[in-house]
Amino acid sequence: MQAILYIGHGSRVKAGNEELMAFVEKAKAKHPNINIQECCFLELAEPTIQDGVEACINKGATKIAVVPVLLLTAAHAKVDIPEAIDEMKKRYPSISFKYGRPIGIESTVIDIIKNRLTKAGFEMPEGRPEYEDRKDVSILLVGRGSSDPDNTSDLMKIARLVWEFTPVNDVDVCFIAATRPNVNEGFARMDRLPNKIVYVVPYLLFTGVLMKGLQKQINEWSEQTDKQFILCDYLGFDDQLISVLSRRVQEILDEEVIVNCDTCLYRTGFKGIEA
Repeated sequence: MQAILYIGHGSRVKAGNEELMAFVEKAKAKHPNINIQECCFLELAEPTIQDGVEACINKGATKIAVVPVLLLTAAHAKVDIPEAIDEMKKRYPSISFKYGRPIGIESTVIDIIKNRLTKAGFEMPEGRPEYEDRKDVSILLVGRGSSDPDNTSDLMKIARLVWEFTPVNDVDVCFIAATRPNVNEGFARMDRLPNKIVYVVPYLLFTGVLMKGLQKQINEWSEQTDKQFILCDYLGFDDQLISVLSRRVQEILDEEVIVNCDTCLYRTGFKGIEA
């Protein structure tokens, strides 16, 4: 019997975990023919991955489609979750596991970012802007951060897509941890630009300690510069992402998961199958 196991990151803040659970409940409805659907967390919260797998098996699952509910691909998606699933394969050798990919680069995500900007007060016209229509406004996308070049380059590409479809003359990226530029370096660059208004968009799925720290840094920079820093809502588990997650599930069920290995930090060569 087929099951779907959704795996979120997990947060020390209860509200963030509750957001994931509520989001997954909506996502389950996209696959009404699959009766066994469970949700769990990689770290910092319960149920754990082991709990989630065992919940599926206890309900009669013989095949489990594992879906990482993550924005971008990095070590959690490439290493941590697969290692946890490998342990479950050893413990339950009769169970078939298939693994999917995170949300990644999607036009839906660009639409959500535009919605967050609009909600924060930015006037968003219809369609793709002409160059002469661009405003003296900056957007700073703030990612969680990773040492994986796939992760950071994907956010850079998303930033370019935001620029293409938003009438501002500058979109940049910084990261909360693990790589550079960090948040202070990102704000410093915004301070050097002539634009007086800076919209800060947290590229995060859920609320938590990262959002609180970001607000503190914005307050500090607002006191030492004449710029107007406007903090937008984080992406969150927006209902528009449900269709994306549904496609990720279907990819697993159809065994058509596409994974980029060309620039992967964790790519390993195996003798005899280098191709």
